[in-house]
Amino acid sequence: MEFFDWLNGYAGLFSLLAVLAAIIVPYSIYRRQRKDEIQSIKDELEAIEEITRFSISSSEREHNIRKFLLEKRLKHK
Repeated sequence: MEFFDWLNGYAGLFSLLAVLAAIIVPYSIYRRQRKDEIQSIKDELEAIEEITRFSISSSEREHNIRKFLLEKRLKHK
């Protein structure tokens, strides 16, 4: 019976911790996903720069357009 009294006494604290966890965990997941997305954009942009630097193909225009769009997306984030 003492355990249940102790548990009942700390019920408010447990509820507060659950609410904080429900706020903090999704926020940290969102930040990590955003960081990964920005890193992915940077990696793709770097790859396009490498391809464009050494490539003299007819698709260079498409690469430059894609590069411009990635830079624009990266500036908005």
